Amino acid sequence: MNNFSIIGIEYQLGEVELDLLEVHPEYASVLPKTGMPRHFKSDLPLHELATQAASKIVTKHESEIADIGALLLVTQSSEFHLPSTAALVHKSLGLPPGVMALDLNQGCSGFTQALCLAVPLTASHKNVLIICADRYRSKLRKGDRSTESVFSDAASAVLIKPNGPLQLITQSHYTDGSGAQYLRQEIGGELTMAGADVFLWTRNKVAKQIASLIHDEIFAGRTPHTIFLHQASKLVCDTLKNLIPEIPNVPTNLEKVGNTVSSSIPILLASDMSLLQKEGSVIIAGFGVGLSSSCIAISIDTSHT
Repeated sequence: MNNFSIIGIEYQLGEVELDLLEVHPEYASVLPKTGMPRHFKSDLPLHELATQAASKIVTKHESEIADIGALLLVTQSSEFHLPSTAALVHKSLGLPPGVMALDLNQGCSGFTQALCLAVPLTASHKNVLIICADRYRSKLRKGDRSTESVFSDAASAVLIKPNGPLQLITQSHYTDGSGAQYLRQEIGGELTMAGADVFLWTRNKVAKQIASLIHDEIFAGRTPHTIFLHQASKLVCDTLKNLIPEIPNVPTNLEKVGNTVSSSIPILLASDMSLLQKEGSVIIAGFGVGLSSSCIAISIDTSHT
């Protein structure tokens, strides 16, 4: 098991803030379900939005960036079939050529999956930078309230360092390609989402996956105290909270930033990283397009010095 630390989280919201009811007064009826009165839109090229978030990490942690060995970039909004967005951001940040840089084509479960890859990578590649970036608003069909009332553009950057006090002790992954049609975008087309079907899958499958992981943690003597959920919507977060009452602390920020896809968990974590240092364990659960769900448990290693 590789010990690690998260030494920095930074993010960049889209530069244009949108008031839902000002832009779409006809969407008033969905606001109680989404819980998202504001959204953020970016007109920047994706790699520039990603670079903005990552540059904040570079500025604050210059010495750790000097030891970076890998860059993992999670996105489903790449501007090019090739090269990778990771390569473009690598250039923009001025990282050394020895850094491994690659894209991960994943959505709302992408940060959790990237973290599962990044932690073992620290054993051979020292520090690892995870960047999540998406411009979903550029994909939306005008007048589609199931998507226009939910998604925000954002990028986040998380710097992982080896030999820290944290341990990624449990992970659970679930993929159901038979539900791919519920959230999809054909090349050159617009994003479509069957919100009711995605919600039912989350309630029926993801809730059980999270509950099973929590049960394993409790059985192992590591009672989870906090769960960081992907900020899909108020309805989704409230439903999962009610179905998994064992965890008392379920923070949210969707009312401030909307659904920022793969950046939603990093942005939420940035609001209170001290929770990762508490005794017990923290659950992180990302779920959505794929259909894909990844849940992990992180605990503090009390023997670490």
